[in-house]
Amino acid sequence: MLSKHKLLLSLLKITDLLVVAASVVIAAVFIAELRSPGTPISLLEMRFSLSEIVGGLLYLTVVHFILSARGLYESYRFAVSAREVRDIVIAVMLCATVLLPMAMAAHASVDTGIFVACFALTALVLLGVERRAVRALARHFRRRGRNLRNVLIVASDHDSLGLSAKLARREELGLHVVGVIAASENGSRSLDHDVAQVKEAIETRPLDEILVDLPIDRAHQLVQRLISVCEERGVTVRIIARVAELHWAHAMIDELDGQPVLTVSSAPSDTAQLAAKRALDVIASAVGLVILSPVFLLIALAIKLDSRGPVFFSQERIGCNHHPIMTHKFRTMVVDAPQKQSLLETTNEAEGPVFKIRNDPRITRVGRFLRRSSLDELPQLFNVLKGEMSLVGPRPLPVRDVARFDVPWHHRRFSVRPGITCSWQATHRTPEFDKWVRSDLDYIEHWSLALDFKILLQTIPAVISGRGAC
Repeated sequence: MLSKHKLLLSLLKITDLLVVAASVVIAAVFIAELRSPGTPISLLEMRFSLSEIVGGLLYLTVVHFILSARGLYESYRFAVSAREVRDIVIAVMLCATVLLPMAMAAHASVDTGIFVACFALTALVLLGVERRAVRALARHFRRRGRNLRNVLIVASDHDSLGLSAKLARREELGLHVVGVIAASENGSRSLDHDVAQVKEAIETRPLDEILVDLPIDRAHQLVQRLISVCEERGVTVRIIARVAELHWAHAMIDELDGQPVLTVSSAPSDTAQLAAKRALDVIASAVGLVILSPVFLLIALAIKLDSRGPVFFSQERIGCNHHPIMTHKFRTMVVDAPQKQSLLETTNEAEGPVFKIRNDPRITRVGRFLRRSSLDELPQLFNVLKGEMSLVGPRPLPVRDVARFDVPWHHRRFSVRPGITCSWQATHRTPEFDKWVRSDLDYIEHWSLALDFKILLQTIPAVISGRGAC
């Protein structure tokens, strides 16, 4: 089994190098096309000098070390897809960094930067597609009993059967349970007995991995001993870190100087989608600020003609992870509105800690139109551009409202960046605070780029119809 594993790993490494080499060639063809537009370029007609071939081979050697150092040839059976995407992105950036001085030394020209950028983009796409195809093919073979790894489970009596059943259901992991050791409860003698059982299992049967599923207080000493035993025999040890029962949060394993770090977070974990979300925020806010600048001027003029005071209303609100942010809106109320709020507290129509009045006497004539059309929110595009907010996310709340939270789980809405629009604003826009927060938590739990686009599309008719804002 080990020889087959090494063969498959070697094929993956060769395929990766071929993909990187193809990316370099595609980038070179693209540059050649730029230099001679309209002239068909054939790969078979391309000429390479001996020095370029040697340089290419040296470069591919460096690429191999970069991909290996980034852990792209380690097991991803238990990893989320975002981890491999992150590793590919970092590896390609490093490969592009190495390629830049080599390209400049070979052909110093203004095309060098474009060549390297084209290479990086092509390599990202091709490696991403290749790795997805490889993972899909591997899962296909594992479900049919191929490319399996023999696993020994070390767990308590009542947990071992449940873990075996989980692995049996997850056929795509390709883990074949060959034995179960029921870990002893306490005592050094019991610990010695457990370690002796593991040693015997390793020596008497082909074994690739040991999966330990024990509470952290019981696992520490045993894991220390098992790692020492397995390091000597080249057996992988996996530990299910049962620190606590997780209701909303999810766990990820990171690394600090070679030591595993368990990260428990309730925020979305797909780093690739989060990066795309941030890119969308930056592009959309920048374009929006440019296109809407004439609208900004008209609104500013209307505010100035309608009432005395500044055009913008800036207020400290609570952002991601409870960090205070200064949000900006077009002023829709009289200048001393914050001071008058305390006099209106008894007329609050909203449930929970928020303050809302349908016919608030502090709102100006222009302000009423701006609120009904949600145009007052447009300056928050500056907050989006700065990274303090997103286009879609739970609405940022004033310090006064957050200080009145009396339900602990309500604070989970602060685990992501606040947004200009949210699912509640797009569909309900009424001051029912508990349902509003539940809607925010449902958004966090099921977040995706597709959900963001859906909420943005739902916001348009809500704004046009003039229903009130969150």
